[in-house]
Amino acid sequence: MGGILHVCTGNLCRSPIAERLMVAGLQSRYQGVAETVVVSSAGTSAPAGLPIHPLAAAELAKRGIDTAGFRARLLDPEAAERADVVLTATRRHRDRIIAGNPNLLGRVFTWRELAWLVEGLGNTIVRGDHLTDRVRNLPRAAGLRRGYLRPPPPTEFDVKDPIGGNEQDFKEAAAEIDDAIEAILSVL
Repeated sequence: MGGILHVCTGNLCRSPIAERLMVAGLQSRYQGVAETVVVSSAGTSAPAGLPIHPLAAAELAKRGIDTAGFRARLLDPEAAERADVVLTATRRHRDRIIAGNPNLLGRVFTWRELAWLVEGLGNTIVRGDHLTDRVRNLPRAAGLRRGYLRPPPPTEFDVKDPIGGNEQDFKEAAAEIDDAIEAILSVL
């Protein structure tokens, strides 16, 4: 199956925002070819079947992105195993996934961590003749950058959970995710 799996806690706010932003970004860049990349999301403690949080949906609507049909899903370890790249909201999510399956080390990043690793590289650094090849090769290209960049404080890699917050909290989380997704898409 491959593709890109986005993970947060409840799969109600952050990971659905990331999923829908990535799908929209791929479609605007690659039109029909975008459909060859599976983009999904899940939560480590998701109440399966619930719709996206209304304030998260509002942030996507401001960007012209539809949330119809979205339903929260609980993270399936096999889905993480099949994914080419697993992107998480926080280092805690990343570490939990890797602890559950050490074979995923090197394929799991937070959104902001991966964006930091690839930002400014341009779209020639990730090898592959097809979009699916470039997605598959993205973790390796990012991994080669480790040790060459001075990392920011670790907390800079996390996107704070807006659940229980107000519109401003959702706006900030969506903006951080949007910036990270744009940086990631720019190298594909």
